[in-house]
Amino acid sequence: MRVLSAFLVMLFIIICTPLVIFSQDSSDLPGDIERYIMNPSLVEENQEPPRVPVFIFDNKGDAITGDRNLSPWYFSLDGTWNFRWNKNPYEVPSGFYKPDYDVTSWDVITVPGTWQMQGFGYSLYRNIPLEFSPYDPPNVPLSFNPVGAYSRTFTLPGNWDGRKVFLNFDGVKTAFWVWINGEYVGFNKGAMTSAIFDVTEKLLPGENQIAVKVIRWADSTYLENQDMWKFHGIYRSVYLYTTPDIHIRDYFVRTNFDDRFTDADLLIDAEIASYAANNFSSLNVKGELYDPEGNLVQQFSRRISSPEPGDRVNVQFSERMGSPLKWSAEKPNLYTLLLHLQDSNGESIEIHHQKVGFRQVDIQDGVLLVNGVPVKIKGVNRHEHSPYKGRTMDVKQVEEELRLMKKLNINSIRTAHYPHSPEFYRLADRYGFYIVDEVNAECHQGENWLPNVPGWDVSLLDRMEKMVQRDKNHPSVIIWSTGNECGLAPVHQKMADLTRQIDPTRFIMHQSNQPNGDAPFADVLGTRYPHPALLAAIGDTTSRPVIMGEYSHAMGNALGHFDEYWEIIYNNERLQGGYIWDWMDQGVLFDLNEVKDRSQYNHQAVLMGRPEITDTVHGPAAAFSGLDDFIEITPSEALDLRGPFTVEMWIYPRGFVNHNNLFGKGLAIDLAQISERELEFTLRTGTTHRLRAELPVNWNHNWHHLAVRYDGSEISIWLNGKKAATAPASGAVERVRNPVTFGKNHMINNEAWEGYISNSVITDIRLHGTARNPEMFGYDGNNPPDDDNLLLWLTFEEIETTGSFYSYGSTPMSGSGSMNGIIAYNREPEPEAWQVKKSHAPVYFEAVDLSAGLIRVQNRHHFTNLDEFETIWLLKQNGQVIEEGELPLVIAPSESANVTIPFSREITDEHYYDLFISTRLKDDKPWADAGYEIAFGEFHLNQTKIIEPDFWMDFSAQDGRLQLDQDEHSITVYGKNFQYIFSLIDGAIESMNWNETELILRGSVLNVSRVPIMNELSTWGVAEFDLIYEWGIDILTHELQRVDVYEKSDEFIRLTFEVNSYSGVARDMRLDNTFVYTILRNGEIQLGHTVIPRLEYSGWPPSHIPWLQKLGLQFVLSSEMDILEWFGKGPFETYPDRKTGAKTGIYSVNIDDIEIPYIIPQDFDNRTDVRWAKVTSATGVGVAFYSDDLMNVAIDPYENLDSAWYPYQLRRSGNPVLSIDHQVTGVGGTPVTAREEYRTYPKQYSYHLYFKPFSPD
Repeated sequence: MRVLSAFLVMLFIIICTPLVIFSQDSSDLPGDIERYIMNPSLVEENQEPPRVPVFIFDNKGDAITGDRNLSPWYFSLDGTWNFRWNKNPYEVPSGFYKPDYDVTSWDVITVPGTWQMQGFGYSLYRNIPLEFSPYDPPNVPLSFNPVGAYSRTFTLPGNWDGRKVFLNFDGVKTAFWVWINGEYVGFNKGAMTSAIFDVTEKLLPGENQIAVKVIRWADSTYLENQDMWKFHGIYRSVYLYTTPDIHIRDYFVRTNFDDRFTDADLLIDAEIASYAANNFSSLNVKGELYDPEGNLVQQFSRRISSPEPGDRVNVQFSERMGSPLKWSAEKPNLYTLLLHLQDSNGESIEIHHQKVGFRQVDIQDGVLLVNGVPVKIKGVNRHEHSPYKGRTMDVKQVEEELRLMKKLNINSIRTAHYPHSPEFYRLADRYGFYIVDEVNAECHQGENWLPNVPGWDVSLLDRMEKMVQRDKNHPSVIIWSTGNECGLAPVHQKMADLTRQIDPTRFIMHQSNQPNGDAPFADVLGTRYPHPALLAAIGDTTSRPVIMGEYSHAMGNALGHFDEYWEIIYNNERLQGGYIWDWMDQGVLFDLNEVKDRSQYNHQAVLMGRPEITDTVHGPAAAFSGLDDFIEITPSEALDLRGPFTVEMWIYPRGFVNHNNLFGKGLAIDLAQISERELEFTLRTGTTHRLRAELPVNWNHNWHHLAVRYDGSEISIWLNGKKAATAPASGAVERVRNPVTFGKNHMINNEAWEGYISNSVITDIRLHGTARNPEMFGYDGNNPPDDDNLLLWLTFEEIETTGSFYSYGSTPMSGSGSMNGIIAYNREPEPEAWQVKKSHAPVYFEAVDLSAGLIRVQNRHHFTNLDEFETIWLLKQNGQVIEEGELPLVIAPSESANVTIPFSREITDEHYYDLFISTRLKDDKPWADAGYEIAFGEFHLNQTKIIEPDFWMDFSAQDGRLQLDQDEHSITVYGKNFQYIFSLIDGAIESMNWNETELILRGSVLNVSRVPIMNELSTWGVAEFDLIYEWGIDILTHELQRVDVYEKSDEFIRLTFEVNSYSGVARDMRLDNTFVYTILRNGEIQLGHTVIPRLEYSGWPPSHIPWLQKLGLQFVLSSEMDILEWFGKGPFETYPDRKTGAKTGIYSVNIDDIEIPYIIPQDFDNRTDVRWAKVTSATGVGVAFYSDDLMNVAIDPYENLDSAWYPYQLRRSGNPVLSIDHQVTGVGGTPVTAREEYRTYPKQYSYHLYFKPFSPD
C-alpha cells in the first residue's frame, strides 16, 4: 500500500472547503460543461449517422476472410495510452489535448480497459439507486466527478492520403470529448454503441496525436442505472478506418422465405455516399454470395449513376436463392456476402464483408416462429463482465462463454441491459444463439417517472436508433428490447415506431416492472419473475408469445423448481421460454489488504474498496472516498458485542454529503453522521435506542476524538473527551449476523443504498468489550488501551497485501446483488448450471413400461433429427455397469417415439437397478468435441424401498459380549472392538471409537437449520431466515429429559433418550425428540428418531406457518476422517428442488477438497437421494450410514460458515460436520421461494438411521 503525505492524499474530497470553480479553457470545449453533461437533449456532437460496423478490403482474398486486421484500410488505436485521472472536470490540465502538451509524466493505461481495474478511481456496485446523491436528473455532481484524460500519438499509413478517414469508438463510458492534433472533433454520450467521427480534415501525414476526455457522470447516467458494477473509461476498441471518396456507407441485409420455407429472397438495401467530386460517370454495385463451404453460389450487380458530391443514393437487390441452408441456433449456417463498389470498368473501388444467415421470424396464432417452426427460448441474461477487466472483454473470453452456454443447452441471450460489443454478435451468429438486443436504457431508481419527463426523448430515441442500425444485419438478433426497468411512457411507443421504421422484420419486447414486462406496442409478452402457477395461467389466457424477460433468479445457491417451469412451458405452445437472471457472477478481483490488529485477538481487518493510507498528526490513517471504501472485520465470537462496549477513534471529517457512516454492526449497532450538524448512535436491545449529538461548529476539516459507549444502563456519545449526549438503554444487544465495519454499515449501506457512504479520514480505532472509563479514553494520547478488554485496535501502521479476493461489492440484502450467475466469476459452472443443462435438454426420456424397458423419447430439437447424434444405454446394478448398448434413434424434430431398451437382466428386489440413456455428439462441434453428452435420462427400475447396502454384511465384526457402564455424566457401551459414549446431559453421542480409532466426536444431534442461502435472506422474497434467526432455532440447546436402558447382552443393548431441543431465544420454542438406539454386538447402531416440533405461532394463520430449513442429525467427525463416499445424486451438490441434473451413482470426494462454490458463504454441498454414505480415514477405517428413506448428506468443512461473508474469511475445521438429514427444504429462487412440496414443515417426523463402523479388508 502507498503511504502518502497528508497533503497529497486528499484526492477524494467530495465536499470540502468551498470548491473554486474556474472557467473552462474556452478552447477545450465549445461551451460550458453543464451544457454537455446536464442536458439530455444533447447526445452527441459532430458524429456520423449510425451504420453497421465497417469491414472494407481492397482484394477478394482478404475480404472473404472477414479479418479486418488484413485490411489496409483499418488502423487500431488499441494499446497503451498516456492517462491522467482527475477528481473533477476542473482539475483536467488545460490544453492537455494539444500536441505540444507534455504527457510523459502521466500514468499509462491500456485501451480498451476500465480505469478502475487499472488502479485509478473507485468502482462500486449498486442495484436500484445511483452511485451518487441526490437523485436530481439531469444534474450530476461537479465538485467530485472523475475525469480520465487520455492521449497518444499514432502514425497514419502513407497510403491513406486523399481518402476519407473515420474515427470509431465502440464503447466509452460515460460521456467523452475527442480532439485530434489539438482540434476539437466531437462529443458522445451513448456509452454502449459506436460513435463515429469524420476526422479527415483533422489529420496530418505521418504522426498524429489524439486526446480523449471521459467523464464518469453525466445526465445519461440516469439512463444507465443497471444492476451491475460501475466501471468507466474507453472500455471497448477504438480504431480508424478509411474509405474512398465514393463509398458504400451502409447496407441492410435481410432474407425472406417463400410460404414453404424452401426458397428465399436475399434483400439488400445499400446506401452509396459521395464525399467529393470524382471522375466516375457510372458505378457498379456487385454482390457475391458464398455458401458455408466457401463456394460461390450467387452473383448479382446493378449499374448506377455516380452521385454528386454530398449526395447519397440507395440501391436495392432482391435475389432469389433456391433452397438455401437456413440459419438457426441449432444449425447456424452462415453465408458470406462480398459487396463490391466498382468503377465502370469493373475494378473494385472497395469490398465489404458481411455474414448472412437465411433466417425469418414470424408470429402466427400467438406463437413465435423461426423459419416457420415454433421454438423454445432457453435463455440467460448476460452482462459484459470480467473479474479482471471490469466491463472490458476480449474476444477469447466472449467465445469461451458462448461455448459454455452451448454445452449447457442455452440457445438464447438477452443483452442485459445494453447492447454488447460488436464482436459478441459476430460470435453469436457463428455459434448459434437467438438474441434479444436491449437498448441501453434503465432508469430503475426513477423508472415510473423519468421517461415521462420532457427532454429525455432525444436520448432514448438516439440510443434505440444506434443499436438497431449497428446490429441490424445479424441473423442472431430476433427481437429488439426497448429497455429494462425504465417504466412505460409515450417515448417508448416512439422508440418502437422508430425501430419498426428501420427494421420491420423483427419483433419488440419491453421490460418494465409496471406493467410487468409488457407494453401496448410489444409483440412478445416478457413477463418477469412469475410463480410457475402464474406462468401457466398467463399461457392459458394470452394471445401473444410469452418469453419471460427475467425468471429463476439464480442468486447464490438457488434455481429451485426449474424443472417445474419447463414442464409448464412444454405444455403450452405460447409459453416459449425465458431468460434466467443471470449468466455469471459479477465478482471483481481485488487485493486483500489487511490492517494489523494490535489487540490480543489479531482480527482480520481488510481495507475494502480503495481507501488511501495517509500520514497525519495522529499517525497513519485511512482516507475514505465516499464511494464504498470501508474496513470490514472478519466476524468472530469476540466481536459478537452482545453486552457493554466502547468504540473510540480519531476522525477528520471532510464534509457531509448524504450519510457518513463511521461504525456499525448491522442493525444492532450504528454510528453515523446523519446531517450537517448531527451524529446518531443507534443501539437495538429488543427496543431501538437512538441518541443524537450536535456537532461542533469546527467539525469539518479538523481532527476530533469520537467515542460511543454502552454500559448496560445507558448509551452515550463523547466528543473530544466530553460527553455530548446520553440516554437510558438496557438489555442484551440484538444478535445479528453482520460483521463489524468502519466507514460503512454492512446492513444499512447495502446494494440499495443511494449515493455515498463515509468520506472521512479515521485512525486509532479502539473497540473495547466493556464500558471503558471516559477518563481512560485515548483523547489525550496518554492512555494506552486496556489489554484485558481490548477487542480490536487499528492504527494503520502495518498494512500487508496477503493475497487477493473476489468482491461482490455492496451487501446483497434487497434480493439481487451481483452474485446471480449460474456460472462463477471464473467461468466455472456452479451447481445450478447442470440443472439448467438438464431442464433445457433437447432430448427428453420418459418411462412408459420400465419392466419391459419401454421408454418414450421426445426430440425437443427444432431443426435436428436424432440420427445426427449417438445414443447409448447403460444398466447398473448397485452402481456398477452390468449391461450396455447403442440405441439408434431416428426421430424428427419435435417428434416422439417409443423405444425398447434391450436389457436382459432380470430385475429383482435384492439390488438397486438403474437405467441410464445418454445422447451425445456424433461429430466435433465448434463448442464441444464428439462424445459430449447433451441429454440423459435416468430410471430406477425397482426403487420401491431402501435396500440394505450390498457391503453391509461385509462389515461384520467379530461378535463379542456387549457391556454397559453408566455414571452421572454418561453411558458407555462396549463391544469387542468398539466403545460408544452417550451423554446424560443432552443425549448425544460423545464418542464413537472403533479399533482404537476415533470416528465421531459428537453425533446424533438434532438440527433444523442451515447457514442461510441468499434467497432466505432476501427482502425481495420471504426472507424466511429472519424469523428462524429471531427465534433462535439455528442455535438449539439440547437437554436430556429421560433415559431408559434395556440390556440384553447376548444380542443387543437398547438405549432410549428423550431430549428437548430449545430455541436459543425462547424456551417455549422447542422440539421434542425420542432417540432409540439399538446397539448390536458387531457395532452396528440402529437408531429410531422421532421429533415433534412444539413451535408457537401465535397470530399466524395456518397457511402462513413458517417452515424449517431442514430436519436431521449432525455428526462431528474426527480429524482422521478424510473421504466421503456416497451412493446418490452427484457428483456436484443437489437439493430436493434442484437435483434432476445430477446422476445417481457412487461418488467420493476428499473432504479437504470440498470448497464452497459461491462468493458469499452460505449453505452448500447437500447431496440428495442418498442410498448410503461412508466417511473413511486414510487407513480405511470409517463409518457407513443408510436409512429407511433416501437421505440428504452434506459435509461442512468450515468452522465459521455461519458468520463469514467472504470465502477469504472462512476457516477450515479440523473436525468437519457431517449432516444426515431426513428432510431438506429446497433452495427455491428469488422472489419465488421454495415451493410447498419442497418445504420442511414443522410436523412430526419418524424415521430410522443405521450406521456401522468398519475396517479395511
